[in-house]
Amino acid sequence: MNRVLILAQGKEATNFISSIVKDYLNLAEFDVIYQNESDILDEFRVDGINFYKIPFNNFTNLNFFKNKEYSKVIIVIKNKFFALNALDSVKFFAEKNVLVEFIDFWNIEFEYKNVEVIKLPSIINATLIDLLPNVPVFARNIGLGREEIMQVEVPPSSVFLHRLVAMLNEENKTKWRIVAIYRKDKLILPNPMTTILPYDKLIIIGNSKVLKDVYKNIKKDAGMFPAPYGNNIYLLIDRKEMDHKETSKLLKAAIHLQRKLKSKKLIIKIINPNLHRFDKLRKFENVEIYVDYYNTDKQEVMLEDLIKHSIGLFVINNKFYYKNVDFLLKLKKPFLKVGYESIKKCKTTALLLKDDESVAEISPVVFDISSQLQTELKLLDMDPENVNLKTKEITEYYKNLQKMYFYKNVEVVINSKNPYFELKKMKNICFFVPFNSKIPRNKLSTIFMPDIEKIHILLDEFNQFMIPTKD
Repeated sequence: MNRVLILAQGKEATNFISSIVKDYLNLAEFDVIYQNESDILDEFRVDGINFYKIPFNNFTNLNFFKNKEYSKVIIVIKNKFFALNALDSVKFFAEKNVLVEFIDFWNIEFEYKNVEVIKLPSIINATLIDLLPNVPVFARNIGLGREEIMQVEVPPSSVFLHRLVAMLNEENKTKWRIVAIYRKDKLILPNPMTTILPYDKLIIIGNSKVLKDVYKNIKKDAGMFPAPYGNNIYLLIDRKEMDHKETSKLLKAAIHLQRKLKSKKLIIKIINPNLHRFDKLRKFENVEIYVDYYNTDKQEVMLEDLIKHSIGLFVINNKFYYKNVDFLLKLKKPFLKVGYESIKKCKTTALLLKDDESVAEISPVVFDISSQLQTELKLLDMDPENVNLKTKEITEYYKNLQKMYFYKNVEVVINSKNPYFELKKMKNICFFVPFNSKIPRNKLSTIFMPDIEKIHILLDEFNQFMIPTKD
């Protein structure tokens, strides 16, 4: 049976022993060393707990206790001098790999092997901090006790709202995970289609430093795209490959998005510069222009700027896309593939429905961008004869999100005609495309093997928001 040695003095020790006698005597056999009779109440003297009165300034002879096998030693002594003397006297237990728990009332800085110091001032401070509004609640008495378990309530305007828990866990599987949800006083263990709703209390595990950033992101308001992917929009201009017409088209698209979306800045990077000047761009607010005279490797430049400038959305053309699909997959960031038509004319945003969870995964971004661009949103079912349960679930899922986002302009369009020709007829429309490794690499295979899931590759004339998803 477990045996625990307790060195006790003060009211805190009295309360501790009272709790043991009341509820926990069956867990172990307890030996208690004390100095003051007032600390040990008469009702404490029961079977299973033994008391030894020894002056705390005379711990010279503890041979009686040295010969006993203890699983743990706990020091709860309010007097600082006696507490440190007691710790010094029982350190031989620590040397025998017995865990010693020392209750520190004074925030003392020291370190002993196999001694766990419980700093009461820090615990009190953390408890008081928990009382403040809008702070994360960490589990401090389970696990490692290093704030690696957090509970956070999702506000009704959060960027996490209506996102699938499975998708979030997959995106961040090496850093943190949502392991449970408390919703209306009920415990929910997430399944692949569990969606985060307003006022959900999420139980999240991960590194404490990472969790503090997760907390900040959860508390961010929705309608903040390009957050949570990043803060800024990015356009790379290669003057060696892009003529004036192509450069102008990309610049107009990027500036329009900067005005419409809630990005902090538009970052324009120019490589292979020529005599053409971009001074006129400096009149635009929150536009920063950088010229690199040396590095001409587009991928290297973009990777370097990705972190340096907190990029949340890239603006690219079709040519760059087809040459760099694998590179774009590695970035795991959204990008706008600019089409032939000006994005200013975009009155409708659209999403092709298909039997794929990725369509549901990008739903928060679809509503976020559509809302900021103030467009009508169309869900296009271009293959109604092959509609299955999954497609119906996704359609219903979007309809529910429409209500939650208070988004009025959502239309489900069902059309059984040839999707390629029907889509080609559309005007003033931008598309959302889930972007993962299943994406087709060239048009040839799609032309000869038409597939509703890959048809977007034949729609280069349209502006397309490519949103990264899991494979």
